[in-house]
Amino acid sequence: MIKLHSTTRLLFLLPLAVILSACQTAPKNHADWDVPLTLRTVGPAYADYVIERADANKDGKVTVVEWTKAGGSQKCFLLVDQNKDGVVTRTELIRFGSNKKFLDFTRRYTDFHKDNKLTPRDFRTPSGVRVLRIEF
Repeated sequence: MIKLHSTTRLLFLLPLAVILSACQTAPKNHADWDVPLTLRTVGPAYADYVIERADANKDGKVTVVEWTKAGGSQKCFLLVDQNKDGVVTRTELIRFGSNKKFLDFTRRYTDFHKDNKLTPRDFRTPSGVRVLRIEF
């Protein structure tokens, strides 16, 4: 067994620390909340909003209880829960929100400023809770 000096160990672990810190997600930039959403970006913005609003225990998943306590309907939860395991993940939210029908619905019902530019900030207005009650 090779014994490493404590300084050598530190130098060995330093690149690992740099790599791990680069993998962490950056804090949300509120300036990005005013950038209009497109078909490509509406799914992730929707997922961020739902997890931020409904994930009470901060485990990255939303149960039907958490969903309904946040103001959502059970019917909408069942639409989003694609694998029917009773838990909605970020991936399921992105898949559900990344389509033209969803973008049109959210633009029509949650565009708070009625400027036809849906932004992440619009999700965080009083009308934003409607995305938890979508019933196509």
